[in-house]
Amino acid sequence: MKNIILVGSGNVATHLGIALKNSNYSIVQVYSRSIENAKKLANKLNTEFTNDLTQLKSADLIIVSVNDDAISNVLSQIKDTAIVHTSGSIGLNVFKGNFSNFGVFYPLQTFNKEVDLDTSEIPFCIEGSSLVFEKQLIKIAKKLSVNVVTMNYEQRKQLHIAAVFACNFSNQMFSIAEDLLKEKNLDFEILLPLIKQTISKLENNKPKTVQTGPAKRNDTNVIEQHINGIKKQEIKDLYQKISSNIIKTHE
Repeated sequence: MKNIILVGSGNVATHLGIALKNSNYSIVQVYSRSIENAKKLANKLNTEFTNDLTQLKSADLIIVSVNDDAISNVLSQIKDTAIVHTSGSIGLNVFKGNFSNFGVFYPLQTFNKEVDLDTSEIPFCIEGSSLVFEKQLIKIAKKLSVNVVTMNYEQRKQLHIAAVFACNFSNQMFSIAEDLLKEKNLDFEILLPLIKQTISKLENNKPKTVQTGPAKRNDTNVIEQHINGIKKQEIKDLYQKISSNIIKTHE
């Protein structure tokens, strides 16, 4: 399967398209609801573009990288062909009845199309409608990354939940930290060595074993001081809930 159509022009589609092109796959077309977005990605990939699903060209594989709530509608407008989606939280059932060869091609990473990214170590989670098709998807994924795993829907759904905690929620904590620092005219950069060390420790240790801080020590005096020093009630409540969870974990 060398000729590929990208349905979607967002963060995931952009990085997948670039990685596939760099791995000598041919991106024959890009689709997006927005013709401008389709054109922008197509120009990067030196290919054609459309905003009409009825005008998709012939290809060996279609990769659907759109918002989860748009997948069903998009699939209903595509004729039977080999096809995958890139969602961590949608199963294979979304394809059944309309396609012969279908699957999931889920890259576990946070993507931003404005930020360069090396896909070589990104975990690609693969599931296929048949063993034969699954092997074909694995072959493509191995051209992009050394980290390729097969994974069923229940595993992938749990992984996606874990990823939200590990990535999205962590980033929100960084955002809250930045706001707290701004109140005292401090720059977020002062936290970067701490954040980098926190992540670095996880390469060789379990998260629970390297937990530190007042909640780990059950230092109620410091916790109370911190809560009193926070202005917004919702952040006070968040601090309290997370601290309580850490205390319970390490009782």
